[in-house]
This record gives sequence, C-alpha cells and structure tokens, in this order.
Amino acid sequence: MKKFNIMAVLLLFSISVLAIVPPDNVQATFKKMYPKTNDIAWSQDDGYYCANFVMNGFTKNVWFKGQWEMTQTDLVSLDRLTPVVYNAFTFSSYASWVAEDVTMVEFPKWQAIIVIEVGQDNVDIKYQLFYTPKGILLKTRNVSYMYDILGPGTFL
Repeated sequence: MKKFNIMAVLLLFSISVLAIVPPDNVQATFKKMYPKTNDIAWSQDDGYYCANFVMNGFTKNVWFKGQWEMTQTDLVSLDRLTPVVYNAFTFSSYASWVAEDVTMVEFPKWQAIIVIEVGQDNVDIKYQLFYTPKGILLKTRNVSYMYDILGPGTFL
C-alpha cells in the first residue's frame, strides 16, 4: 500500500512538472482577452501556445506566437451558423454531404472564417469548406488523410 501511495505522488508530481506554462506576455494577453475564464489547458504545437477552455458552452482554442494569432470556436453544428453562411452551404455542391465539424476562426487583422468539415457516409473522404461571414466560399481543401487539420499553418 505504501508503494502505491509513493507511486501516486510521483505520478502527480511528474504531471504537474510537465504542464505547459506559456511566457508571461502570452498569459497577460490571454487574461486581457478572456478575463473571466478559468480551467484553461495550455498546450504547445509547432512553436505556438494554445489555450483550450470552454466559454458560454463553446470550446475555444486561442493560439499565440508571442502575440494573439487566432481563436477557434467549435460551433458543433450547422444550427449555429448565421443564415447567410447556412444558406450558402445548403445551396452548395456539398449540401448532401454530412457536416462533421463547424468552426469559426477569428484573427487579429483578417475577417473571421467559418470552416465546415464535411464527409460522406461509408467513404473516407473529408473536405474543409472555408466561408466568409458573408457566405462566400473562399476555398475547399481535401483533408481526408490529414492530422491536426485546422491549425495556424492552415491560414498562412
């Protein structure tokens, strides 16, 4: 029993040591943007610090590389889209496909982009559809065999 307690303490200690702690400027910028946010999980990916949290029922990922780069808000379904974007999608050639993920991506210097990931039943084909808030389809991207398919590198 004593061995189990020591192992549990060591495991908890190692997890806390491995926790990602972003630089002070990143934390300060985050707190200015989201002052009432708690329960933030920080991660690091390809030189970016990413804060993951839930706000008003939506999962958000806020990306920093020294300064704020982008915010992703998981809208979950087509029901959360504005009527303009919803109509643009429903009248597109992808309307019969299954919407698997809907994400709004905001940037400091660009307009927001709404990304709808679609697939087909029984087929391993997936596409991302990139819409402006005015419902204009900017581009489509085949993401069938991609991992981490909507990071900051997508928009460079």
